[in-house]
Amino acid sequence: MGSAYSENITGANTVNSTSNNNTTQKKFNDDDTSLTISDSITLSTSSSSTVDINAKDNGTVTVESGSSIFSNGASSSNAIQGKNQSGLSVTNSGTISAGNSKAINLLNAENSTITNNSGGIIKSNTNTITITEGNNAGDTANNVTINNSGEIYAEDVSRGDTSSNAVKSESDTDNITIINNSGGHIHNNNNYDNALRGSTVFVSSVSAATFTNSGTIENKAGVDAFALGLAGSGVTVNLKDKGKVIGRISIVGSGHTIKLQHGAGQAYFYDIDGAGTYDLEDLDGNPVVKGSAGSIGQGGNEMLDETLSYKSLNMRKSLIRFKKSEAYLNQDEWGEFFTTFNKRKENKSTLRLGSKTASVGANIIEPISENKNFIVSVETGSLNISQDHNINKVGFLTGLHFNEVEIFNINPDLFILGGANYNKSDRNILTNTTTTGELNITDSYENYEFLIGAKTNLESLFPDLSLNNLSPDISLNFGYSYTPSHEESSYFKWEDKDIYNGSIALSDEHEIIKNEKTNFYLSWIADARSVLDENVQVFYVNGVKGSYSQKNDLKKELSLSAGLNYEYKFSKNDIFLISLDGLQTSQDTSGLQANLSYISKF
Repeated sequence: MGSAYSENITGANTVNSTSNNNTTQKKFNDDDTSLTISDSITLSTSSSSTVDINAKDNGTVTVESGSSIFSNGASSSNAIQGKNQSGLSVTNSGTISAGNSKAINLLNAENSTITNNSGGIIKSNTNTITITEGNNAGDTANNVTINNSGEIYAEDVSRGDTSSNAVKSESDTDNITIINNSGGHIHNNNNYDNALRGSTVFVSSVSAATFTNSGTIENKAGVDAFALGLAGSGVTVNLKDKGKVIGRISIVGSGHTIKLQHGAGQAYFYDIDGAGTYDLEDLDGNPVVKGSAGSIGQGGNEMLDETLSYKSLNMRKSLIRFKKSEAYLNQDEWGEFFTTFNKRKENKSTLRLGSKTASVGANIIEPISENKNFIVSVETGSLNISQDHNINKVGFLTGLHFNEVEIFNINPDLFILGGANYNKSDRNILTNTTTTGELNITDSYENYEFLIGAKTNLESLFPDLSLNNLSPDISLNFGYSYTPSHEESSYFKWEDKDIYNGSIALSDEHEIIKNEKTNFYLSWIADARSVLDENVQVFYVNGVKGSYSQKNDLKKELSLSAGLNYEYKFSKNDIFLISLDGLQTSQDTSGLQANLSYISKF
C-alpha cells in the first residue's frame, strides 16, 4: 500500500513533466515492471531509495538524456535500490545521484545489468555502485554486469577513512563484469591507504570476476592513492587500447590475471602493490615483465637490422650511378644529394611495428688512385614508429671502394665502410604513476656500423653461362651494428646489442638513351637478406630483467629496388644527374628515393 511518500507502480510507467508525483518514491509492485524517466525524480525524505525495485524480478529503469533521479534523504537513502531481485536492467543517459548513500545499490542481486551511456552520470558522496551479498542463507549476488561509457564517480571530496569507491563488488559476489569503454571515466577522491575503502574501482569475487578498461579510471587524490583494488580469487583485469589507470593498483588474494592489450610495441609501466598472486599476459605478444607490470616496445632496436640493410642498399645504388657516370671514367670527384621516404606496415602477428622514415644525406666519392676511391656518406633523418615513438638520427659512414680486387681470379669490385650514428629517442608510455596516465620518456645513444660488399658479373663466376649480354651482376654483402648499453629517462634500460646481416643480390643496368650528352638508363637490385644471429635484446623494466627475440619472419627480407637515372652533360665541365628509385620489400616496406647531383669542373 502506498503512502504520501511512496507510489506503488506496475507495468510500464513514465515520469515526465506532466507527472504529479515527481517527489515520491517509486516502488515496483510486480515483476516485469518498467520505469522511464523523462524528467526528474527528487526525493528528500528518509525512504530507503528513490526507486525501490522491492524484490521484484526483471524490472527495467531507463533514465533518458537530460533527465535525473536524485536522492537527497537520510544516510541510508539510495537513488536506486535493486535488492533481492533478479534480472534488473538500468540504462542511464541522464543523471543518477545520491547525496548520502549509494547511487545504485545491488544487494542480493542476480543477473542484473547497469548501462551508463555516453553523457550519462552516476554519482554519490559515498560508494556509488555497490554489489553485495546479504547475510541470510541463500542470499546471492552473482552475474552482474556494469557497462560504462559515461561518468561514474564518488564525489570529489576526500573521505578520509570513509569508504568511497566509485564501483565496488564485495568478496562474497561472483561472476561480476565491469567494462569501462573508451570515453568512459570512473573516478573518486580518496587518499585512504586501504584499497578496500579507497580504490576507485574495487573488484572482489568468490571465484571469478572481470574488469576491462579502455577508458580512464582515476583516483583524484593523487598517484599514491588507489585506483584499482583486486581481492578474493580469480579476478581478471583487461587493460586495453589507450585506456588509462591513474593511481596505484593493489592486489590481495590469489589466482588473479592481468591481461594487457595496448597494441604491438606500446610501452607501459604499472606499479602494483600487495601480497596477492597474479599472472601477467600481453595479448599482443609484447614481452611483459613481472614485478609490477611493464613492457617496452623495441622500436629502433627491433629495426636495426632493417636500417642497416637499407644503408647497404643505398650505398650499392650510389656506386652503380658513380660507375656509370663520366666522373668515374675521368677519375673525377663525384657526389650526390639524396632524400628518402620509407613506410612500413604493421603486422601484429609478428610484432612488426609500423613506421615512417624520412631522411636526407649526401654520398661523396673521391678517386685516390686508378683503382681506389675514398667514400664519405652523411645522413640525418627521423624514424616515426607506431605507438608514439620517434627517433631522430644523425650518422656518417666512411671508407674505401675498390674498382677491382683480386680474389680467387674473380676480380670483383669491393667497398668497405664504417661509421657511427647518434640517436635521440622520444616515446610516450602508459603508466599509473602520473596524474595524466601517460609519461614521456627520452633517451640518447650511439650505435656503430660496418658494411662490406663485393660485386662481380654472373658470367665471371660461371663462364659457361651464356645470357646474350644480359648477365646481371651478383653481390655478397655483410653488415654489422653494435649498440652499447643505454638507459631511458624512466624505468627502461637496455643491454648492449650486436646485429649481423648477410645478403645476396642481383643487379643490372639497361641503357635507354646514350649519346655524347645524354645517358638515360634503368637500374635495379633484387636483394635477399637474413639476420645471421639470434638477435636477442636484453632489457630491464624498473630493474627487472626481460628479453626480446625477433620472430623468424622478421629476420628475413626480400627487397626489390628499381630506378630511372638521367645524366645530362651541359658542357665539357658541367654534368647534371637526377634519379628516382622505388623500393618494395617482403616486410611490407615501400619507399621512394630521389638523388640529385651537379658536377662542375674548373
